[in-house]
Amino acid sequence: MKLTLAYSKEEELLPILPILDKEIDKGIEIEAIKIKEEEIKFKYTNFDLYYLPLPDLNYIETKILSNGAYAVNSLGLDSLKNEVCINSNSTEFYLLKVLMNYRGIPNGRDNCNGSKFITKDFKISLSDKWKEVCGDLPIVLNVIGSNLPEDVISKVKIIIRESASLQEAKGVITPISKELGLKGRKAIDCFFDLCRKKNLCNVNNYVIL
Repeated sequence: MKLTLAYSKEEELLPILPILDKEIDKGIEIEAIKIKEEEIKFKYTNFDLYYLPLPDLNYIETKILSNGAYAVNSLGLDSLKNEVCINSNSTEFYLLKVLMNYRGIPNGRDNCNGSKFITKDFKISLSDKWKEVCGDLPIVLNVIGSNLPEDVISKVKIIIRESASLQEAKGVITPISKELGLKGRKAIDCFFDLCRKKNLCNVNNYVIL
């Protein structure tokens, strides 16, 4: 079985690299296709699987896989300018708005000279502010969505979990990327609680498989 997967950040692919590199062969082949993050909510129906930022759940209905998420334990900015190098619908930009009341301009272009999101050695910490309101929860940035039949999704989940387990053992990804678990689900809930309080989100229900 060959499936297509849309992604926008190279980091998203880390949990499934063993599948893409054919290190794991369980009868499911995944073709990763890079598209712009802001295009995912318009083009997701063209793909079997798709990495999407959490704010996209405001606009589309999809099942979410509990495996293969892009999650981090720390997040911050290299500086704080009036322009930030990220797309307007990214989880990172929403976090900046809800945690710091940021009113600057998002710029997803390659030639952006604004502030950049990084996961270590940052000057401005978002993860500290996240912990103030969400406690010791990871920050889930992107999840895999799919509207494939649930029996197919079950098979895909097994192979993604196996792939992510290899990557976790190498220290490449966080345990939450392998399996959201209770902490990952609570992290997504906390994001949307914050987002709704700022009237930036209207999501109340989502299906995580």
